[in-house]
Amino acid sequence: MNIKLSGLCAAVATALLASAPATAQRHPSPNSETARGPQKLVDKAVSVVGEMDRDPKLHALIGRAAGVFIIPEYAQAGFLIGGRGGAGIAAARTARGWSAPAFYSFGGLNIGLQAGGSGGSVVYLLMNRRAVSQFIDQTKISLNANAGYAIVKYSDADQANLAKGDVIVWTNTKGAYAGATIEASGIHNDAGRTREFYGRDVALRAILNGQVSAPGSRYLQQALSR
Repeated sequence: MNIKLSGLCAAVATALLASAPATAQRHPSPNSETARGPQKLVDKAVSVVGEMDRDPKLHALIGRAAGVFIIPEYAQAGFLIGGRGGAGIAAARTARGWSAPAFYSFGGLNIGLQAGGSGGSVVYLLMNRRAVSQFIDQTKISLNANAGYAIVKYSDADQANLAKGDVIVWTNTKGAYAGATIEASGIHNDAGRTREFYGRDVALRAILNGQVSAPGSRYLQQALSR
């Protein structure tokens, strides 16, 4: 009798162990790919800033910028990567250094040449406080000439034109996108990513004024400060 019960218990234990992986897949842990989404966006932005920093002229422009809006990645033919529409982060220069990141989504990325080419990164250097303030004060933001900003494309601008820009656009795109005019529209606060990154609801003003910090933002702030 005892032998039969032992055999039954072993069979039950084996069945439970076999079913465990399927249960884990249905209930992802907090360390799953989904939970790391905003942090991965920030980490990619760090890499983009590092690439820009290798260009001495870009290094100097970052040193003068009042803020940045970074779209770390988009794919071929203008299809955006990041889920929930296009995804980007903004950071602002404060009296205490660069702020932690604020998260944004946007509805459109208008690329001057729509055919061919490979995806890449897009960075908008916000060269004055007026350009930064819209990320704090406006519910719907556009980075284009119609918004009243002097927008300069880094790839084909001389030093005199760069000095006149409210917003300077840099990309590392290849192929048909290289040198294309890239404008973002319908930019708005991504409250979901913000909550996921900071663990609570945080106001954009508090983030971009440097009143909020997060361990996951340290490398981005250091990269912008170099």
